[in-house]
Amino acid sequence: MTDFPSIFQNKYSCALLADAAFRAGVPFGAAPQGLTPIERTMKLAGPIITVQANNDLVTILAGIHQAKAGDVVVITNHVNEVALIGDLIATEANRKDLAGLIVDGFVRDTTELIEIGVPIFCKGTYPIGPLKLPQELKETGNIGLDLTLGNTTVKSRDWVFGDADGVISLKSLDLPKVFEWAEQSYRKEESLAAQIRSGVSLGELLDLENFLEKRASNPKADFNEHISKLGQAL
Repeated sequence: MTDFPSIFQNKYSCALLADAAFRAGVPFGAAPQGLTPIERTMKLAGPIITVQANNDLVTILAGIHQAKAGDVVVITNHVNEVALIGDLIATEANRKDLAGLIVDGFVRDTTELIEIGVPIFCKGTYPIGPLKLPQELKETGNIGLDLTLGNTTVKSRDWVFGDADGVISLKSLDLPKVFEWAEQSYRKEESLAAQIRSGVSLGELLDLENFLEKRASNPKADFNEHISKLGQAL
């Protein structure tokens, strides 16, 4: 069985997987801009368990409790100005060997979260947790529902991948195809980079002048098609 998390952690990036999914014709989602790791070198990869928090700390705790080693817990909330997780939840996630936490909102205890080391992605920080909110702002949350992240819908057992560029989601059945294309792209980009370092210009490698002439006569000329015919990838 392919160890997708290990391959991603050691070799690939979200940008590479997004490009691979595009070239493979596989649908994928991208979380909204700004959902990034609390420490830029953090990466995560794994199947997800969804938590719709509704300012309900108990539901967040239950989601963490139900998650298994290697899972990524994705938490959304209808109110942003509250920290949905802190150091104790991160410590529990670390104890359970979860692959990470994605919070479409805020977190707190940031210094401790970085020290604990479990990958955490969020939109920012805020010092107040949900228990401190007025009761009228709290509702019972839900586990396992489809969640909306920006323009993307994610379901429990979908896969997510995250790094300093953000978060993308893929269906589990599409992973083998996407990773096959990712390996092709990885090798092509590594070859391009090596040639550039050796002194060859990127414009020459991509036959840029020829494409510019082509586009001058045909404004709809497709650069993706052009570089594909060259056997290149960007």
